[in-house]
Amino acid sequence: MKPEMARPSKYGNMPTAPQFVAKVKGDAGVYKVWGFDWMHHRVLLDRASLEWMPIKNVALEPAPTDLDD
Repeated sequence: MKPEMARPSKYGNMPTAPQFVAKVKGDAGVYKVWGFDWMHHRVLLDRASLEWMPIKNVALEPAPTDLDD
């Protein structure tokens, strides 16, 4: 497996998007993970819109290979 490289942007070198999906407690959906806030223990999920969720309420799984970016 080839290591992911930072992607160039007009704001500088941006890290690659996390390759995870999340299942939320009490919800049947599976959502793409866009980021982590380790200091405040939150995960940024793409639900109806982008939403921060407490990390204790999600189960992370590796993203399928056919997931859109």
